[in-house]
Amino acid sequence: MSGVTDISETQAHSKDRGNKGTAVTPDKPAALRAFWHRWVQPLSSVMNSHAAPLDSAEIDAAVTAVTETVPAKRRAALLALLRDRLADARVRLEAELTETKDGVIYVGLNAWMIDQLLEIVRREAVRDAGGKAQAGMAIVAVGGYGRGELAPHSDIDILFLVKNKVTNGLKLQIEYILYMLWDLGLKVGHATRNAADCIVAAKEDQTILTGLLEMRHVAGDTALSDQLSAMFDAHVDKTKPLNFVEEKLAERDLRHQRLGDTRYVVEPNIKDGKGGLRDLHTLLWTVKYAYRATSLVDIVDQSILRDSEARRFAAAQRFLWTVRCHLHLYAGRPEERLDFEAQMVIAPLMGFADRGGLRGVERFMKRYYLAARDVGNLTRIFCAAMETDFRKRRKFFEKSFKLSRNIGEFQIQAGRISLADDILFRDAPLRILKLFQLAQEHEADIHPQTLHRITRAMPSIDAETRADPAANALFLDILTSATNPERILRLMNESGVIGRFLPDFGRIVAMMQFDMYHSYTVDEHTIKALGILHRIETGGLTGDAPVASEAMPEIGSRRALFVAVLLHDIAKGRGGDHSILGAEVAHKVCPRLGLTPAETETVSWLVRHHLLMSKIAFRYDLNDPKTIEDFAAIVQSPEQLRLLLILTVADIRAVGPTIWNGWKAALMRDLFSRTDAVLKGGDPTVIAQGNAEMARALAFEKLVGDKDSSTPSRQKAKKEKSGTVWTAAAFDAHADNFPQAYWTGFDAKSHCKHAVLCQQFRNLETPLLIDLSSDKVRRATEMTVITVDDPGLFSRIAGAVAAVGVNIAGARITTCSDGTVLDVFYLQTIDNQVVDDAALLTRIRDFVTKAAVGKMRIADALMARWQQMPKRIRRFPVPPRVLLSNNISKTHSVIEVNGRDFPGFLYKITRCMVDLGLQIQSSSISTYGERVVDVFYVKDIFGLQISNEVRQQHIRNALLAVLQTSDAHDADTNDGDAA
Repeated sequence: MSGVTDISETQAHSKDRGNKGTAVTPDKPAALRAFWHRWVQPLSSVMNSHAAPLDSAEIDAAVTAVTETVPAKRRAALLALLRDRLADARVRLEAELTETKDGVIYVGLNAWMIDQLLEIVRREAVRDAGGKAQAGMAIVAVGGYGRGELAPHSDIDILFLVKNKVTNGLKLQIEYILYMLWDLGLKVGHATRNAADCIVAAKEDQTILTGLLEMRHVAGDTALSDQLSAMFDAHVDKTKPLNFVEEKLAERDLRHQRLGDTRYVVEPNIKDGKGGLRDLHTLLWTVKYAYRATSLVDIVDQSILRDSEARRFAAAQRFLWTVRCHLHLYAGRPEERLDFEAQMVIAPLMGFADRGGLRGVERFMKRYYLAARDVGNLTRIFCAAMETDFRKRRKFFEKSFKLSRNIGEFQIQAGRISLADDILFRDAPLRILKLFQLAQEHEADIHPQTLHRITRAMPSIDAETRADPAANALFLDILTSATNPERILRLMNESGVIGRFLPDFGRIVAMMQFDMYHSYTVDEHTIKALGILHRIETGGLTGDAPVASEAMPEIGSRRALFVAVLLHDIAKGRGGDHSILGAEVAHKVCPRLGLTPAETETVSWLVRHHLLMSKIAFRYDLNDPKTIEDFAAIVQSPEQLRLLLILTVADIRAVGPTIWNGWKAALMRDLFSRTDAVLKGGDPTVIAQGNAEMARALAFEKLVGDKDSSTPSRQKAKKEKSGTVWTAAAFDAHADNFPQAYWTGFDAKSHCKHAVLCQQFRNLETPLLIDLSSDKVRRATEMTVITVDDPGLFSRIAGAVAAVGVNIAGARITTCSDGTVLDVFYLQTIDNQVVDDAALLTRIRDFVTKAAVGKMRIADALMARWQQMPKRIRRFPVPPRVLLSNNISKTHSVIEVNGRDFPGFLYKITRCMVDLGLQIQSSSISTYGERVVDVFYVKDIFGLQISNEVRQQHIRNALLAVLQTSDAHDADTNDGDAA
């Protein structure tokens, strides 16, 4: 709004506030005060601007017209009447919410409606009790209902306040009211106390104290409510404000820890999550208690907030209220978790459409995260005010008791750094960056009042500051410091400094990636990746990422690596390939930060290719020499290989807490070692052939044992384990049965294991062997199947596994020269863990056995599994795509299939390939939330690549038809669900 008086940075840290606060701003215009009441006091607002939700006069007339005298029948008639009127009122409230997109109106009108209902029911309770009003009882609203806010399915918290003790007549009235409310489907939290008991309970239970802080008279004896209010005020006046504040904020911190301690999760809890409504409520409670404020207007008048901050408070609260109302109505219950499906439904209801390269739901969630960030900034402002006004050194306000010391214009005291009061950030914006740099260097917190001043001085970070070499040097020092940059960068981001200093970064602040793969917003993911990079450098991830940890000390482009991690997702949301666009941004940003031309090229190359290594490792056959050869041609040098490895590890681990696993680590390790050998002069084909020969020799050596294996006892042990004593002739016969790719595709331990299994298979009457064992390194269960080959075998096994409800993380098919096949599947639970449940393993074995011999109705089993699949996954739009290339491998055609994940995806795709006459040599399966990418190495029936273009297009069309048919089936299923 125009005409709003602002407060300068000088005024912001003025000493003119006492304990109660002295206004340092002019009187606010009446219109502005009305604005605050409008957005922060919904009940009083709607009572001045709207008609009552219930027509009390009409209801009274209808009640009077009820001639039934039998109490039970009269109550039933009243219940039917009120149920009908409430239903009509709720329809009108929901229609107004849809039209106005304003949750403030809804929560205010809903609270008013319950006020009216309670008065109507109370009068009827008096009538039911004999027609005489029992003196000495009031109905008092507490908690959120007391504030005059009531979301569609929120609890109605009321206090039956009595004068002394509950008489039989009052008990009958209270029971009548409660049973009527319950029969109307309302969830009621209630207590019955007198005023003295309320004060005693408040002293013992902070939840009760907090509820009374927002008490409001609704019906009954007003004098009783006034008495309780006076007694409560007297009790509060006798207490120390910071005791309450400290406990409330400690309670808030525990709540945050329980819900992940970040406001940037992709499915946030809008009530209890960090930056949610409960945090705003906590701020109001603490300010009401500490400053005896009764409204946001009082907070502004006491100069705790300035005008613009009050508006941010109101805007954040209004937005969160609106989201919560829509969420309750959508879920039909008091749901607080804003999951993906709810986001897709609510975004258009709140007017968010696709625009500027972002989907409507992504724009909606960005608005949510910005509101949550505003809540965090407001928290710091309140903390600063209380620190200044109450001058307490409590645990809440400090982490350590270091001696005070001055560092130039800054002071560190009690573990927190601040800028002298008579020095302004806006006079020299470089001070803002210097402050963060010192806070990082000395591992200090930043005083809340100083952060408050930074927020208000933000406009001073302008084009001149961004072009200042000293400012850029400071930022680069923070980014590349030996001290973990994650904490300071997150604080800089939440205070808006990074987005202001690097406008390109500002574009990804609070940007949501609407998928089930990423757990955080783009900016939070980036900052987490930088923290992980620091842990790699300092040895904190040697167990989980040993190769990256070993490579880190060997790199010569450390600064470039840190900048590349900062910029790797900088161009997301721009409507194009963010890797290509990000490389262009890097060319612009790096020189400004002070990087050399060589460093700039390195950063640009890393950003351009930051997805390459994971794509190659997780999708393509690392035993194919051409895969390694092509990758090495792009990487070009061992230095860039090391940099790319470290960046890739940091990037993947920052996606979410369960994304990185031993399976991915093993693939990355294999790709790195093989490419490193090629970059150091090795020929990929020779390396593969040499590796195969070495692998055969090593397997034989391990099978026959070491030098002592010729002893009778050792040979006896070998025979008991494998069923035979391995001679050179026996091993050669076994080894010659396998192609070269087999020997480079597994390690020596697997070769020995397979040899033993092959011997067991030859002794079976039924030609089917299934072995299940845990692979702790890959964090998967390895299932080995040996049987006689037939064209649909792989597809049937994949279908059986999917029907059980287990994921296939990877698979390798080995066709032997004697007509048998050795298929290895790596299985994981839906949360990417080893399958170790005995009953589940038995079920897998049974299903695979039936499928292998063709005795399982896989389609029926998958249909049952499909019905159990969460709807939100089924409704994610993932455009299907099929790629076929003869350039990735010299011996095979490579088919890449992209689509939305569904039970039996691999089964349906491979069954189609079999019908097309394709031989599947190997496959890799990568799942990214709701999206799956499967890659297959195939040959035609003659053992050749598919070179005919017409044939290639026919294959693409057939596979696309499978994916599109599944989407159509999903739509049919959804229609059925809706019905």
